[in-house]
Parts: sequence; structure tokens; C-alpha cells
Amino acid sequence: MRRAGFVVAATTALTLGTAGQGWADTTSGDITTSWGDRARVQVTWVDRNSFHDGVLAVTDQTCDDRSVHATLTVQTGSGAARPLGDNHNTDGCDTTADFQNITATDPTGIRSLTLTVCRSAPGTADECETGYVAANPFFGS
Repeated sequence: MRRAGFVVAATTALTLGTAGQGWADTTSGDITTSWGDRARVQVTWVDRNSFHDGVLAVTDQTCDDRSVHATLTVQTGSGAARPLGDNHNTDGCDTTADFQNITATDPTGIRSLTLTVCRSAPGTADECETGYVAANPFFGS
């Protein structure tokens, strides 16, 4: 009887201690464009306002002498679209460029993260496709 009481108390303390640290939720997705290049992203949502540990891989699969790049954009709680910058793979045919430690924080919250892949060549406009949107599971509706 005494032992059962101790197990329940220890389990309750462990549960409360873990809950106080918060939960994280990892999401990932990828795009293979209509022309064949590819990008994959993974982020860990921390809370309503941020994500961290982002990893992005941009792959040139087409060997068409056009460079490929990916852009991550956050939709903030205030409704603004905030690009996090272009991530270029300039290594050429059949290569992947990896980008690590991507993070974002916004005091109004982050509603979602969008992945767009583009290819470009000198003297031409970028050709882009957006094929992945991740909703922040902590933002709410």
C-alpha cells in the first residue's frame, strides 16, 4: 500500500515537471516542382510565436543550367508575410545544398510557414512554385 502511494506521487511530480517545460511539434514537407527540382523543410514549433531547429535541403535535379533556390516565408499573427531569405543551391546538377538552424520568432505569432522553390537564369524572370504550407499547431484559430 505504501509503495503504490509513492509510485503515484512520483508519477504526478514527473508529469507536472514535464508539462511545465512545454511541448514541441515537428512538421516537415517537400516540393518537387513541375520542372523537377526539389526542396524539403523541417521545423520544430516551440509555441505560438516561434519555431527553431529548421532544416532546409534544396536539390538541383534537372541539370538545366538554371540555378535553384528556396524561400521560406512566415505568415505572422498580424497578417504580414515575412520572407526569411533565399537559400540558393549554386553547386549544379544532381547536388543538394543543406541549410541548418533556421529559426523565426514574431511577437504577434506565426500562423504558418510557406516553402517556395524557384529556378532562375540570367536575363529571365524566376519561375517559382509554392507547394507546401505548414500551419503552426500552437497558433490556434
